[in-house]
Amino acid sequence: MSIARVFSLSLLLLATSRLLGVLRDAVIAIQFGLSGHADAALVAMSYPDFTVSLLWGAAVPAVMVPRMAGRTPEVIAAEAARWSRLALVTFAGAGLASWLLQAPITHWLAPGLAGIDARLAAHTLGLAALVALPAGAVAMVGAAALQAQGRLQWQYAGNVVFNLVLIAGLLLAAHLHEFNWIAASIAAAAVARWALMRRVAHLSRALSANSPWWPDASGLHAAALALAASGLTVLYTLSARAFASSAGPGRLGVFHYAQRSGELPLHTLFAVAAALALARLSAAEAAGDAAGARLRGRQWMQSMLLLAALLGACGMLAAPLGVRLVFGWGHMHAADQAEVVQSMRWILALLPLQAAQLVLAARLNSHRRIADQVLGYGCGLLALLAVGWWLPDVWWRALAVYGAAYLVATTVLWQRLGSRTDDFEWRNGGLLLASLALLGALGGLLDAAPAWASGVLPLALPAVLAGLVFAAGLAVLLRWDTLGLEVGRKLLRRYTRR
Repeated sequence: MSIARVFSLSLLLLATSRLLGVLRDAVIAIQFGLSGHADAALVAMSYPDFTVSLLWGAAVPAVMVPRMAGRTPEVIAAEAARWSRLALVTFAGAGLASWLLQAPITHWLAPGLAGIDARLAAHTLGLAALVALPAGAVAMVGAAALQAQGRLQWQYAGNVVFNLVLIAGLLLAAHLHEFNWIAASIAAAAVARWALMRRVAHLSRALSANSPWWPDASGLHAAALALAASGLTVLYTLSARAFASSAGPGRLGVFHYAQRSGELPLHTLFAVAAALALARLSAAEAAGDAAGARLRGRQWMQSMLLLAALLGACGMLAAPLGVRLVFGWGHMHAADQAEVVQSMRWILALLPLQAAQLVLAARLNSHRRIADQVLGYGCGLLALLAVGWWLPDVWWRALAVYGAAYLVATTVLWQRLGSRTDDFEWRNGGLLLASLALLGALGGLLDAAPAWASGVLPLALPAVLAGLVFAAGLAVLLRWDTLGLEVGRKLLRRYTRR
């Protein structure tokens, strides 16, 4: 399969996986609305993936892919076997610890849960963790092997399978009115993803008797550094969700739905932009063209900031209809939907900061500046905790601490990259501030405006406006933005055979 086709299929599967993730959330919202039961289900359902991402996520691809790339299938299988053993032992222990410590873990993740809701969340979390943690960690090893083999599309196919099985389990739990079935569906989804990763990665080859049993010391050291950088960003979400939960039952759900839906387009499109921009940036760096590399870095940042501002503005306009169509069924009443829309708009106002951080982290990673990433993310986490400690238990505290984390982290990462490249990109800095001001003003204006009439048709009017603005903005980017021109040329060659 050609590289272009692999990339297109990977992007399609990535988008499908994330849309299924939103559908999975919608099943919970429809069944429980904004309530303690919904928060309990969200805590239990997200715990395995958050834990694996926090303790394992970036280490596997960062260390395994360079060691596997271009190697024989036997070498790939041997390396994967070593990391799989480590993952199985480590996360089987983590699953057992999660079962034994289910109550304090649940209280830390969702301090607002109490009574039956807290007990349901703890019991479901503990049961699911026993299977989902080791299965998820070993599946990630298989995904890294697929990346090394140039078969990235199968990694996203695994996430699609995971979400499909989990959605089926959630529907079954709702039909049977048995909350404990949620634990079974989480475990089944994790095992299904692991089985697919193992099968398609061809890791069941016979291994040499002389092959080392565990990863070597240098690999473990590199893994620890990679985790220190990536794990801190996972803590942003976990901490913000905890602050949201402390505001009362259902508030964790509001933050979760707003964050997942609001951030989905940017993080999906970033995969396309990163693939193109990193290729141009790497080519300039490989040729020793420092000035060209700086220019391409500035162009990448500018493109992502403009795209984030466009997505944020259009998302704010389309949010009422989007929330109504996805979450507006079952026990998710109109007042609940309005709360999600309000929070989503402020998540969307942070998209330029998130876009800037994604670009800065990728560029620092290309310079092997992991320590700078740890510094930036660490400062962001400290800011989050400080603001959360200072603010009272109000509905917008989680949004404020989340924004503070990204603001501080982006500022520090910007300074570190500027010192590294001797280019602080003042023009892009002004563009970032202008985008934040524009989206903040638009969010405030829409929140202050009278509520739209009920029904789908009145809600469709601002959504249609959002579609027109997005189409016009995208046309401008494809015509006049440097990276947009590159995307436009590739699309033209792809679909006109020229």
